[in-house]
Amino acid sequence: MMLRRLLGYFPASLAGGLASFGAVYALTRLLSPAEYGFYALALTAMGIVYTISITWAEAAAYRFAGAARDQGAQADHIRTVMAMLAVSATIAIALMTCVILVTTDPVLRIALIAATSTMALAPLVNAAQEMNRAHQRVSRYSLLRVIQDIGAFAIGTLLAWQSGLGPAAPFVGLACVLALLAVVEGSRMWRDSRDGKFDHARVRPYLAYGVPVALALALNIALDAGDRFMIALFLGPEAVGVYAAGYGIADKTVGLLCIWAAAAGGPMMMAAWEREEPEAMRAVSAQAARTLMMIAAPAATGLALVAQPLSEVMIGEDMRAQAAQIIPWIALSGLINGFVLHYVSEAFQLSRRTGLRAGLMVIPAVANVALNCVLLPWIGLMGAVYSTVACYALALVLLASVGRRHAPLAWPWIDFLRIAGACAAMAIVVRLTPAVGGLPELLLKACVGAGVYILAALAFNVAGARHATQQFIQRRAQRV
Repeated sequence: MMLRRLLGYFPASLAGGLASFGAVYALTRLLSPAEYGFYALALTAMGIVYTISITWAEAAAYRFAGAARDQGAQADHIRTVMAMLAVSATIAIALMTCVILVTTDPVLRIALIAATSTMALAPLVNAAQEMNRAHQRVSRYSLLRVIQDIGAFAIGTLLAWQSGLGPAAPFVGLACVLALLAVVEGSRMWRDSRDGKFDHARVRPYLAYGVPVALALALNIALDAGDRFMIALFLGPEAVGVYAAGYGIADKTVGLLCIWAAAAGGPMMMAAWEREEPEAMRAVSAQAARTLMMIAAPAATGLALVAQPLSEVMIGEDMRAQAAQIIPWIALSGLINGFVLHYVSEAFQLSRRTGLRAGLMVIPAVANVALNCVLLPWIGLMGAVYSTVACYALALVLLASVGRRHAPLAWPWIDFLRIAGACAAMAIVVRLTPAVGGLPELLLKACVGAGVYILAALAFNVAGARHATQQFIQRRAQRV
């Protein structure tokens, strides 16, 4: 079942990866380092405001969708969510307007205005997608995600090339695609909620669940990308551009793979939890943890191994040298953060202890600010990188140690060790592969690394890979 779901969500993950890589490749060449830095700052500001204002309603749309359907109250659930989205989107636009008013740089201000235009459209689309995921409508979710990611990338890149909008172009491209999807999904949600009404009784539990989720995610964004504002303060927008370029390749790649794995495992864990089946919950969570690490760990290792040729191929000449230095560390932080967000945090979301999770995330977020204040003036851009890795590790320890008391998530350590062994074998062979530079080196090392990892995973029987392969071969032989 897990494999079938992974295959169903694969197009969405692939589209996200292509759009992320394509954006870094195109924008680091079409924009100057300072303009790319302004784009990264606007994106971070938009992410924090959106998360604080709107994500709570999207989280409630996902978490309570199954219960509402079982109770025959899906129409009321949708109408209530839509009303909450309208209010929260208004708040988000107001907050972004305040950010725009206090911004002094005209280029950054235009980028922020373009980012604000997405606030009226994205909530409806994202909430619809959360309910698609909750109801396990895999094909629809993947199709809409592909349209959104590829469409926004294509239009945004075209505008950056031809329109002179600079760092505002990607946001205008996203707004164009969101407008189409908002019409499609909004009309569908309205039809599905026919005869439904806004239910005041639902607001309080939705707020109680969703607001702490939003606060925790906002703190995670502050930990994830808030250091860009610290970099801009101490080192300037050019340094932000370099940092964002390396981050856009390493963190986005690993993060998208984690989202892909979690999209398959998360709804299965929630279903087992709702049925109050602790043993089934442990079994499903163990499978989810193995799958996540089996996919994300080799990706992070591979990115670290090919950082130099990857930066030569993907990043503009003005930014690639420093970006190559930070890619291995950001790949590691992306792996830790992916495991925190998409596995460890499930314990708090399933048990509805999201407020506790938000409180715990304050500690690494504050620690990140303190470390950046110390390390950025001392050792420059790498100070932000080291701070990020250290604070993600702190978040992992905190959430894992507390979360185990609230939900029985499994920790399949034997499988983790096998995955680590397969990654180590891949690293040894790739390091021995000749460095010829550029695209040939990237392709050679990527192919060699993937081949070695697959062979090592079969040899170590990672997540039962060898047994599954043997069974597949036997079934195929019987059919023949």
